[in-house]
Amino acid sequence: MKAVILVAGEGKRLRPLTDHIPKAMVRVGGKPIIEYTLGILPPQISEVILVVGYRRKVIRQHLGSSFGRLKLTYVKQLEPKGTGDALLRARPFLDDQPFMVLYGDDLYHPEDLAACIGEKPKVLVKESKNPERFGVCLIDDHDKLVEILEKRPNPPTNLVNIGVYLLTKDILEVPLAQIPNGEYNLAEQIGVMAKERNIFIERSRFWHPIGYPRDLEPAEKFLALPLELRLN
Repeated sequence: MKAVILVAGEGKRLRPLTDHIPKAMVRVGGKPIIEYTLGILPPQISEVILVVGYRRKVIRQHLGSSFGRLKLTYVKQLEPKGTGDALLRARPFLDDQPFMVLYGDDLYHPEDLAACIGEKPKVLVKESKNPERFGVCLIDDHDKLVEILEKRPNPPTNLVNIGVYLLTKDILEVPLAQIPNGEYNLAEQIGVMAKERNIFIERSRFWHPIGYPRDLEPAEKFLALPLELRLN
């Protein structure tokens, strides 16, 4: 199985830490965030497609062509056109098997990623105290995704999309979803796909997004905990 990890972002809100490195290379606990992400991928994943953009040479020079058991392939996103466009860049390297998509600059729990493995499309979700900061997932009584609403002032649910998906190549046949800033949003594209076929949600036990310098200190504390205590 393959995974697509999105690491093209500039990380403007993390400046000056990202003046010379991409967001995924910011260090937490002594090593770049991307190394934690690669290190917790399920054993079923053998190849990772890294979609790189801003300061892409830094990532490539640091990681090389492999990371432990994982083969690494690099795909360029030369313009910041959003997550939907980023996945489209990886299309030539995907086959007919399900694949995982995730961000390379947030912290996840390995057991949550493992729970996504399977044959049916899934979206990893988490209850949040600040759902207005994220996209929220509307679901039915059978944990099937109905729609993803991006950053609403008064969201109808606190169940947020945390940017981890198990998808099939069918998603690439869904038209790109453009949002007001001009970028193409993968989450909304998945929401459109959910109207045509079953996509289920998987509830996560841990997620720590890193968007601002203030997020780094709690990240250090989380990573110092044993896995069984790494919950939020």
